[in-house]
Amino acid sequence: MLFKIFVFVSYIFFSANCIKIEKKKKNLFISPAWEIGKIKFAKFKINKRGIAILKIGHDNKIVENGSDNKMVENGSDNKIDDDGDDEDGDDDDGDDEDGEHWKCRRNQVKCFRNKSYEGTKYIFNKIFNDNIKQNGDKASELLFRANYIKEINGLYNMLPLGMRVINKIKDFINNYLEKINSHSVFLSILQPKRLWNISDRSKLYSEEFLYVYKQKQQKVDTDLGEIIKKKYEDDGNILSPTCEEIALTLINEVYNLNATEKNFPLLIHQYNYKFRNEKRLEKSLFKSKEFLMKDGYSFHANKKCMDEIYEIYKECYKNIFNKLGLTYRIIKKRKKDKMNALESHEYQILCRDGKFKEGAHIFKLGDYYSKKLNINYLNKKNEKKNIYMGSYGIGINRLLYFLIDNFYDENGIKLPNQIAPFSIYLIQTNQKSKYSSEKVNKIVNELRKEIINDNNTTLYNSLNSNDIEYILTIWLYTILKENDIDTYYDNTDLHLSRKLKNCDLIGASNRVIINLKSDEKKKIKLPPDFYNYLNDDNNNNRHNIFHNKLYQTFKDIRIEYKNRFFNETKNITIHELLNYFHLV
Repeated sequence: MLFKIFVFVSYIFFSANCIKIEKKKKNLFISPAWEIGKIKFAKFKINKRGIAILKIGHDNKIVENGSDNKMVENGSDNKIDDDGDDEDGDDDDGDDEDGEHWKCRRNQVKCFRNKSYEGTKYIFNKIFNDNIKQNGDKASELLFRANYIKEINGLYNMLPLGMRVINKIKDFINNYLEKINSHSVFLSILQPKRLWNISDRSKLYSEEFLYVYKQKQQKVDTDLGEIIKKKYEDDGNILSPTCEEIALTLINEVYNLNATEKNFPLLIHQYNYKFRNEKRLEKSLFKSKEFLMKDGYSFHANKKCMDEIYEIYKECYKNIFNKLGLTYRIIKKRKKDKMNALESHEYQILCRDGKFKEGAHIFKLGDYYSKKLNINYLNKKNEKKNIYMGSYGIGINRLLYFLIDNFYDENGIKLPNQIAPFSIYLIQTNQKSKYSSEKVNKIVNELRKEIINDNNTTLYNSLNSNDIEYILTIWLYTILKENDIDTYYDNTDLHLSRKLKNCDLIGASNRVIINLKSDEKKKIKLPPDFYNYLNDDNNNNRHNIFHNKLYQTFKDIRIEYKNRFFNETKNITIHELLNYFHLV
């Protein structure tokens, strides 16, 4: 019974807000709230049976007449199933002119909430899972709750929100790598084991290697498995745990086995997945068998050059962690490990539990690898000399984990603006204007160029305060997107309180709420050519002039602004918001 009451109330509510009809003599003017600004007016007549007839003036015919209706377009078999109209679309009272009209029952219009807007299609749950627990690991819990990652069979898959942050972390690091003249490359994940045998590291990494043929065998039949096994046993291909051997070999091949002293120093870096058969796994991004890393490698003609670049890279990593606001310590290690380094420094990040965990590691490798692989360069005297190397790594997955662990609060994730998934999370409190019928939307799009611009005042007077608020929201969203401000417009059908929780949970850096007071809405007067502009999308000069007119209209309107990272909330004007992002 309650469900039936809910359906009935919703039906009345939606219908009343979707189509507002004003009588004018025998004609009616329709102003669909969800398409306000796209049309001027549409002229209707009502026949004896209460069917609204729209005079169109073109060949398209679309019929919507209840649950059993058919939609007919472009003059094809025009039929109306249940009201007894003629096959050609004429009605019984002779109101049809030229056989071109659209019929619908006023109180049978079905409305659908428009759940997407251009640029806002991301994977969001309507209700985030608030019951996920990760053994006291709050950072991992938030990663799952906010739909950053999803675990499948013990492996972690990055969802769109997570990828947005990962890509921003990469861009952030790249800004610093460009300053030290490091070049981006992409090295093969699949590596020949023979290189590791030559460098004497295959035994050191034997327990961590993931062999390709072992994985392949489990997924093919016996006969094919034997062939694959033989092939990969012969080749000895492994999934890359690290890339020193292949990086040095690549540089040697690039210079056609004839590198000279003038080719150095050379710095390269890549973002790639690493595979290690870790024995002690943690149910989080912090430690897993597959993880994303930033690898950096430097190549030098002598030890002095290697030492200089090593110090430059050390400062580069310091600047990265300082800018992100992370607390860290640098531990110097002299003992040789699996990298066979002469010296190394480990960057350990302070976590909320008071423990320091490894986030980055840099190594002075000397000429160990060039000796083992017999890769040399020619000095000025045409003498063969060994190439010196440095290796510099940052765990990207770990860095994401550290940032969330350091900056979350009781409401969700807090991230610095430069790596937050969205710079602005835009919310309109009243979205009645957005209830729409897909069929009506289609008709209105067809009518944009057909309906005569007769009287803008008629339409303007039919605007309600929610329409004005909606126009402001869409205009602001458009301005921000056109200027490359990473903005999410939340036009989902969730309650406002849930939207606010979602904004806090996912870590958007700034939140903007548009909730105009009634007296503010009454003062807003749209430019006279507002509707004409929407029918002329190709004129860029007019486009800029029009946006400037709307800016003058909206600039003094006050909105609620919250900086999520610093937890500051205040009321500012549209002008102040745009000025903050250097748009005015």
